[in-house]
Amino acid sequence: MIPDYQCNAVYFSEWLKNDYPDIYHGLARILNRHNVAYDIIPNTKDVWCRDYMPLQLDKDRYLCYEYKPDYLIKSANNRKYITDSLNVCRDMELKIKESSLVIDGGNVVKVGNKAIMTEKVFVENPTINENTLKNLLEEQMECEVIFIPWDRAEKYGHSDGIIKPISDNSILMTNYHDFDKAYSNEVIKRLSDKFDIKTLSYNVKKTAPESWAYINFLTVGNLIVLPTLGKEEDEQALEQIKAYYPYTIEQINISDLVKDGGGLNCVSWCRYANEQETRYLKLYNSLDYEDDSTKNHMFTNEEIIFMCKHNIRKFADKFPGIAEYYMKCLDD
Repeated sequence: MIPDYQCNAVYFSEWLKNDYPDIYHGLARILNRHNVAYDIIPNTKDVWCRDYMPLQLDKDRYLCYEYKPDYLIKSANNRKYITDSLNVCRDMELKIKESSLVIDGGNVVKVGNKAIMTEKVFVENPTINENTLKNLLEEQMECEVIFIPWDRAEKYGHSDGIIKPISDNSILMTNYHDFDKAYSNEVIKRLSDKFDIKTLSYNVKKTAPESWAYINFLTVGNLIVLPTLGKEEDEQALEQIKAYYPYTIEQINISDLVKDGGGLNCVSWCRYANEQETRYLKLYNSLDYEDDSTKNHMFTNEEIIFMCKHNIRKFADKFPGIAEYYMKCLDD
């Protein structure tokens, strides 16, 4: 599978833009500043797109799994928030391999040619014995899968709230030792044979319960967007991330998002997109709207032709006047 640090484009649900506009626009400004392609995922039902979007197996193929998390499926009121992953993949014209296994994307942390999941996946697929399920997961995900225990006090059971890759062979673990040393020690025991493990820690009188969110940062290529929470730990988290990652690091306050139970990794989906797609998205996002164009910031004729050929419907929705000009030129 392709880990986020090998990706070149990031995607968000439209619900991030609608429900958390300050966070969305802050992210957009950061991504534009660093020339990173980004887009909105069509036809989503909630903001937590990491959970239902497919796993990228290679540059062309994606694994589309069954997204039926127990924390949504058990409540009739919550089922309306279950996104149809297969329809989204088709809308995005992704080349998919379908899986009947119930998987939650937030419970898959990709590290080199391996994936780390909590054992909650066994609970979500109760009709399949553990050994068979392990083999099926590795066969379908086309990589080795390493399992860590599920903290039953955390209903989601997501590994992306516990660990983050540093490189193909090293990982960073959140400060679980501040809350449950026995659990932290067991996770380290399970992973230490495969990875060099670093751990976040904070020198504060009382650790903020929201401090888990620092590990749930956004990585796309060599850019990290690290959350701030208005806590004493903000600066300490930044200094530690700087020490572990030779990346460009930006920060954004996501307190409102964390109050609702998620972080930056939860609301983003990264992939490796082809050169034409990334060029299109960078151009498309370079202007907020048509009236934003100026003599110093204007599409060239070649860029207009390229964007219209690549995706004229999307381009015309945002820049109707420019698209009309293009169509008139074709008529002439």
